Amino acid sequence: MKYINKTAVVIALLVAPFITLSQIKVSNADGTVGFSGKHAGMTFSGEFLKWNAQLLLPPASNAYVNAEFDLRSAETGDSTYDDTLPEGDWFDVDNHPQGTFVSEEVTQTSEGYQVSGKLSLRGKALPVSFLLQEDGGRLTSQFKIDRLSYGIGFESDPDADWVSKYIELTLDIPKQ
Repeated sequence: MKYINKTAVVIALLVAPFITLSQIKVSNADGTVGFSGKHAGMTFSGEFLKWNAQLLLPPASNAYVNAEFDLRSAETGDSTYDDTLPEGDWFDVDNHPQGTFVSEEVTQTSEGYQVSGKLSLRGKALPVSFLLQEDGGRLTSQFKIDRLSYGIGFESDPDADWVSKYIELTLDIPKQ
C-alpha cells in the first residue's frame, strides 16, 4: 500500500508541471453584465451589450479577472434611461467611453472565488470586491457600487433622492 501511495505522489509531481490552466475569454456573446437600481421608487435594470473579459482562476498562482465594457452600449429598454445614461452627468461617454475592471487578487474560497481589484468609471479607479460563485458551468456574481463615488449622476442627484446611491452589478458568464 505504501508503494502505491508513493508511486501516485511521484507521478503527480512529474505530471503537474505539464498540466496547463486555461484562460477563460468571454464576451457579451457568451454572458451578461447587468446593472439595476431604483429611480423614483421604481426598479430599473439594464445591461452592457458590448464587453469582454479574461479570467485565469485559482489554483493558478497568477490568477486574474480583467474586463472592459463599452459604456455607450448600456441599454435598459426604456428610452428615457437609454438617452440619459450616456450624458455628461451620468456615464459621460464622450470623455469616458470605456469602463474597466482589473483584479489585484483572486483567491479560491469554499463558496467560489473572492475577487478584489479596481473598477474604473468616469476616470475614477476605486476598489471593489465581490464573490464569483460557480453555478453549474457558469460563474455568477452580484455586488453593489456607490454611483456617487464615481460621480455618476452627481450634478442632478447628489443626495440620491431620485436614483439609488447603490447600483447593483450582476455577472453571469460561462466557465468554459
